[in-house]
Amino acid sequence: MRRRGRAAGYVIAGAGALAALVALVAGCGVKITVPHPEGLFSVSAYYIEDTFADDQALQVVVANNNLFVLSASGSLTKRTLAYDEIVRADGLAQPTAMCRGDYAELIFVWEQGARRVKVLGSTDLAPVDSSAALPEVLEVSHLATCRTGVEAVAGARTFVYLADPAAGVIHRYAYTEGGSFVSWGLLARSDGTGARSVHQPGGLAVDAQGRLLVCDADTARNWVIRFDPTPDPTDLIPLWNGLPPLRGLAVPFDTPTCEPASLADVTLGYAAECGQTDWVGRRSSAEGEFDVPLGVVVDGAGRIYVSDSGNNRVQVFTAAGVYDMRFGTADRTPAPSSLALVDWRISSTRVNYGAYLFLVDAAGGQVRKFISAEQYIYMNQEPPPPN
Repeated sequence: MRRRGRAAGYVIAGAGALAALVALVAGCGVKITVPHPEGLFSVSAYYIEDTFADDQALQVVVANNNLFVLSASGSLTKRTLAYDEIVRADGLAQPTAMCRGDYAELIFVWEQGARRVKVLGSTDLAPVDSSAALPEVLEVSHLATCRTGVEAVAGARTFVYLADPAAGVIHRYAYTEGGSFVSWGLLARSDGTGARSVHQPGGLAVDAQGRLLVCDADTARNWVIRFDPTPDPTDLIPLWNGLPPLRGLAVPFDTPTCEPASLADVTLGYAAECGQTDWVGRRSSAEGEFDVPLGVVVDGAGRIYVSDSGNNRVQVFTAAGVYDMRFGTADRTPAPSSLALVDWRISSTRVNYGAYLFLVDAAGGQVRKFISAEQYIYMNQEPPPPN
């Protein structure tokens, strides 16, 4: 596959970067023995730092360096990165999904019991007077907000996207300055064989260019699709609820290999290359390919992290969609279903991107916290132990 392999020499380059970083944090005249990078950079540059028992955790997101945990018990809890409770909102009606707003000032929660989006302030989790019942939405597995294309809707602050696997669509609503939700077509629907279709919508995230990344957990696809979510005014039929769908368009991660772009150009995972006519979808454990991708997050450097649930691992790609690394095992990252990521600022000019990664182990009733090798060195003044 075109983007599957990582550039040769990555381990050597990583070892040099690690040595330089150790020297930087250790100070002049202090020598620290750097272990051989095998295992540090080739497949496991993240280390489990802590495990928190939480048998009700459904999804996690990060906003303003705090962790927000949505619970099947009907609560949303704001926590420190050490999992200490800051504030809690109870009484949610069968919540199933959440996301943070574009500027981290709001948290959007889908309440299945009330068939509505509830909006909470991220500071104190107080309800915002803009919650809305959406009876046309059947169920929601994931939520996202994305401002791309919102200028086309007068008075809109952002678009809110709701992955609705029961209806086989991803709904789009304009969230207005007045706090109302206005239906504005679909990002995608499940019919069709091209990348513009999403058969089993899952995790959603906004990439570094303001595009929307969408997990398609259909086991005959196993993709992460990159969309320009701007409503397409030429997409008029077939209608959805009597209105034009105005769907988004799948766009390449990088310069396409052919014209028009192949499926492999607009997706992460195993997909048809240019001119390939015998492609058949599959589950895969190969590097850069997936077995039921359920969650996706993006760090400040634009790298894309995908929870590869069927393979019990997390895979990382560059902003251009090039496979970079993976980490995890059945014991350490069992069937990750939701991811949250923290970029850690250590000075006014330097950031350890992807410093902490939280994932939900729903079957094990745990939330697990991982630390990057770079952040471990910064915090402990020594290299992480080899895994």
